[in-house]
Amino acid sequence: MKRLFSLWPQLMLLGLTACAAGSPGFSPLAPTPHQVVLGSNTFGFPQNQITVLGTTQGQTFESRHSSLRHASCASGTMDIVELSGTIDRASLQSLQSHLNNLSQCVNHQGQRVLPQVYLNSNAGKPLLGIELGQILGRYGVEAVVTEGQVCSGACAVGFMTARQHSVKANGRVVLYFNGSKNNGFDCARSNDMMPLKNHFLVAAGRTAGTALYNQALTYCNSDRGWEIS
Repeated sequence: MKRLFSLWPQLMLLGLTACAAGSPGFSPLAPTPHQVVLGSNTFGFPQNQITVLGTTQGQTFESRHSSLRHASCASGTMDIVELSGTIDRASLQSLQSHLNNLSQCVNHQGQRVLPQVYLNSNAGKPLLGIELGQILGRYGVEAVVTEGQVCSGACAVGFMTARQHSVKANGRVVLYFNGSKNNGFDCARSNDMMPLKNHFLVAAGRTAGTALYNQALTYCNSDRGWEIS
C-alpha cells in the first residue's frame, strides 16, 4: 500500500502529459496549413508566408498571382503565378495580366530572383504554345511543372522555350506531334512545322534551337509524344 501511494504523483504526471500530447494545439508535429498550387495534388506554400494578389476564374482555366516571403529574397518578395486549364486567348491574356504586376525579389548578391510560373495544361492549340513561350521569355520568368501537374501540347511548347524551366517531383511535360488528332504539329508537313522551328531558333539561338528542333522531330511518329520530363 505504501508503495502504491508513493507512485501516485508519478502516475498523475504521466496522465497529464498524455492528455496534453493528445491536444490538437499542443503537438509540435501538427502540419502547417498551406496553399496548394493549382493543378497539383499536395505541393504548395505555407499560408502564413504567401499572400494572394489576384485570381481569375475563366470557363476553361484558372489563374492566380501570389506574393511569397522567400528566404532567398534579401529585399522584396518572390512572385508565384499559376495557370491551370486550356491554353487559349483568354488564359494567355489572364497570364499576361498577372505578369504585368510582378514585383522584384533581390537576393543577397544583388541579383534578381526569377518569378515562378507554374503550368498545368493538356489542352490548347499548338500555335498558342508559341505565344505562351514568347510571353514567358518576355517577362523573364522560370516555368515550373511540379507534383501532380501535366504540361502537354501547347503548354509544352511554351515551357521548353522559357528563359529557365524545371520539372519537379512527378510533374510531366509532353510535346505531341500528331497533328491528325489536333493535339500537335503535323511533322509530315514542313509548312506546319516551320513556325515551331522558327520559335525554337529565336528562343534558344541557332545552334541550340536547331538541336532542339531535330530532337523533337525524332518523335514525329510517336503516339506517346516526346516525354521531356
